[in-house]
Formats: sequence, C-alpha cells, structure tokens
Amino acid sequence: MNIIDLDVQGMTCGACVQRVTTALAPIDGVQDVAVDLRAGRVRVTAEANVAPSQLISALAARRYESEVVTNGAPSGQATDSPPPPAAPKGGCCCS
Repeated sequence: MNIIDLDVQGMTCGACVQRVTTALAPIDGVQDVAVDLRAGRVRVTAEANVAPSQLISALAARRYESEVVTNGAPSGQATDSPPPPAAPKGGCCCS
C-alpha cells in the first residue's frame, strides 16, 4: 500500500469533503480517503498502481486544484517558507 498526501485548494465545507471523497474513492486501487478540511489536505491509501496524477485529475474534474505533498509541504513549495494564504478557487461553495 502507498500513502499519497495531497494539498487541495477550494474545500470549504462538509459538502466539499463529500465531493472530494466521492471523486477519489471509486478509482481502482484506492483503499481509503481521509479528508482534513481544516488543513486542506487529503490522505489517500492506495495500491502501488495508483498514480498521484490519477488523483489530481479526478479532483480537477470536480474543480479542485491539488498537488502532492512531500516532506510536509506541497511539492511546489519549499519546506522552510510559510504557506500562502488560501483563496477559494473552486469547489461547491465558490463560483
């Protein structure tokens, strides 16, 4: 099993959590989806054949921007810099 952590932009409520979960859970090989709304993070437990790009594409189809988190920070962000303020960019509660 692999654990893939994603930073997901645009989650603002329980309905967003449900949409993210239903976007990822049906992917073949995904075993568990745990959403942390407050942190804007999703942890996916999956078989080795599940690529992070599959998860990112599934979220993009639901209008959520996401990226893989490595070493506690999104892959495009240095670990020693504070994260930028999150602005809603999609999801069910934003236009």
